[in-house]
Amino acid sequence: MNIHIAYYSATGNTRKVANRMAKAVSCKAESITSWKDSSTIDLLFLGAAVYANHGHGLHASMKAFISGLDSKKVKAVALFGTGFIHSDAIERMRDLAHSRGINVLGESFFCLGRFAFFNLGHPNAKDLREAEDYAKRIVTRMST
Repeated sequence: MNIHIAYYSATGNTRKVANRMAKAVSCKAESITSWKDSSTIDLLFLGAAVYANHGHGLHASMKAFISGLDSKKVKAVALFGTGFIHSDAIERMRDLAHSRGINVLGESFFCLGRFAFFNLGHPNAKDLREAEDYAKRIVTRMST
């Protein structure tokens, strides 16, 4: 199975989760800003957050990335996110991917992320273990 992890991370929180998930499922996590893959992907883990300086929405580069996905090349997407509070980043990514005709899996993952003096220590060891478990669970389901 061809598995990839793509993310946008302004603060490093989503990158940290993406890297831990990649290690758990033996693939590479790559920022969407340096994404170059054009192969057919069986499962794409896609991660982001909502940013106050982007109208409390997804970063423009994530919107553009999802808008550029080809439903013939990406068979399924599994979503994950981090944030100051539980936001609608996952729902926004789901809506954009659906609008492209891409199959988005029902289960997603979210954990708190550190922002300024809030949520210090997040994502923490427990958050990262849960992210690992999520990635492994999704890959197992997709493999059967």
